[in-house]
Amino acid sequence: MPDAPDGRNALQLSEEIEQLAQRVGRFLADVRADVDDVEIWICRTSRWGWRIDDHHLEPDVQPAADRVAIRVFRDGRIGSSAGEAFDESAWHAGVESAVGRLEPSPLAPPLTPRARRPGPMTFDADLADLLAQPRELRRVGHALHDNLWHEASRISGVKRYTGHVTYRARRYLVGTRNGVVASLHGALGARVELNGIYGDVFQQTHAPESMLPLALLGARTWRTMPRERISPADLGLVGRSPVVFHPRLLEKLVRALSGPIFLAGETPPTFAEGEVIAAPAVTLVDDSGLDGLTTSRAFDDEGVPTRRTPMMVRGRLTQRVHSRTLEPDPGVTIGNRWRSPATGLGPHERGPGLGFSSLLMERGDVGFHDMVAAVDRTILVHEIEDFDLLDPDSSHFAFTVRWGVSLERGGESRLLAPGQWRIEGHLFGLPGQPAGVFDDVVLSRELHDTGSAIFPYCMAFARIAGPDEAR
Repeated sequence: MPDAPDGRNALQLSEEIEQLAQRVGRFLADVRADVDDVEIWICRTSRWGWRIDDHHLEPDVQPAADRVAIRVFRDGRIGSSAGEAFDESAWHAGVESAVGRLEPSPLAPPLTPRARRPGPMTFDADLADLLAQPRELRRVGHALHDNLWHEASRISGVKRYTGHVTYRARRYLVGTRNGVVASLHGALGARVELNGIYGDVFQQTHAPESMLPLALLGARTWRTMPRERISPADLGLVGRSPVVFHPRLLEKLVRALSGPIFLAGETPPTFAEGEVIAAPAVTLVDDSGLDGLTTSRAFDDEGVPTRRTPMMVRGRLTQRVHSRTLEPDPGVTIGNRWRSPATGLGPHERGPGLGFSSLLMERGDVGFHDMVAAVDRTILVHEIEDFDLLDPDSSHFAFTVRWGVSLERGGESRLLAPGQWRIEGHLFGLPGQPAGVFDDVVLSRELHDTGSAIFPYCMAFARIAGPDEAR
């Protein structure tokens, strides 16, 4: 059995972020540049765990990796710089670089950094301690690996098995001359994939009572995986057909395609506030205060307290979010600003952009089995290869299915042949284009925690085609 360094326990992580915050505060007090204010944003990420590749179990450890962004404000102008060094000399050089790149901007100097209270719980000391010194990750990784191959000896057919079990810790800090705020996050995650065609994903922020469900993840997935594989023609589901989107996939679509609907930009809005844009079953909330999600934070990437924003209530657009400017319009909802995934961290980044944090979609009225029993056959899509087409302005999407199964009334589920299904549609039905996913939708009563959202299963209509069919 290979060995790997233990992770850091809760006390070590907590002391580290306190030391980082003090170090950032001393740096800001030492800045002598002729500016109105300086803002520094830091994200430090580390992970430790085990990677599984067939019969091999290997350590998977990432030392702390830092991302740093600096902005300076002077006389209605902003300059920015970015890097990866946690080093005061590099930060001072970053300030000088940002001063040399000042550009006009409507943004005022940042407010005093402070956090929303009470903040969300995204770091559980018990979970961090459990996975640190006792080497629980090693035991769980080995058990996950061993249980799968034990099951494979009883039920043949496993040709390739890959996966990982990982604890990831993130530290966020935002500071200006007026103060520093910091936040600590940790989550246990696991992923398994069997024969490259089907798998499962697990994420846990709070300490579980038992690690047994995670240790059995591979074996459980293999036992429940359909053995028969089918192609699109076998089901007769071609053209516009009912499709069930797994909550993980539904979240990807919402994050990728909802920006122009809910985030105010320079172009005229597609819909006005108060307009009905989806079926009455759909309610969507951006809430950074949700406990147990890795995307929840008590402050955004400008150190401003996050806020809960109901974006769509019973199908009606209730609030669009706007950036903070010198003179925001009265009554305008000011949105949370994020560097990732809303914007990248490159040498010419102007700063955080509007984006979503933790998302919540309200549950539906029917159970999952009753929902799928309403049609003769449909498909449940768990995972995709990648987006073949993604157009946020029209909310148009197309992707190739990676993991999925058939759901057939009176019959057993069958495995979708990977790479042989394409699904295409629109998330919202905009003027002059076909109906969208949210125009005619059924949502399950069951909710699923994806790690960054809480969503139901969604059954809606989309276009199903083979991978080579013309778009």
